[in-house]
Amino acid sequence: MKNPIIITVFLVMSSILAKAQVNPRQQAKADSIIKIIPVGEGRHSSFLYTIGGQLATSDEVKLRLLAYAPSAPDISKAKTEITWARVSGGIFLASSLAATFEFIHESKLDGTSSVNGQPTYQHHDFTGAYVFTGIATGFLIAGIMHLVNASHHTSKAVGIYNERFQ
Repeated sequence: MKNPIIITVFLVMSSILAKAQVNPRQQAKADSIIKIIPVGEGRHSSFLYTIGGQLATSDEVKLRLLAYAPSAPDISKAKTEITWARVSGGIFLASSLAATFEFIHESKLDGTSSVNGQPTYQHHDFTGAYVFTGIATGFLIAGIMHLVNASHHTSKAVGIYNERFQ
């Protein structure tokens, strides 16, 4: 007699515990849709975000996208891509400066001789400048690609977030 009561209590407690673990799906409001509004023209263009018709900062939008599980991986990828774009941009600037200094260093006048009153130039080896220019070009292209990927992942995250309201 004792065993059926223990089994019944165990099953009831297990059912209650399982029911407590289920999160009821929250009904999202249609006014929570994130909209991106372009502002300005040409060089002075930018974007504004609205959530439910109210202006929102980009940080608020990022927090909402990170809080919604299906869009969180894409917004995380976008943040990583932006970080790599900044790194690529820094290396581009450093390589560009190095190429400029190397070119200036190799282009100095040789004031010891002149031909028809014009100073002559030394034999120049611009290999270093060419190498640094190639590195700068590569990292410029990589930075642009990272920014394009970041834009793609951000748009995808906003689309996934807005899907649940349609």
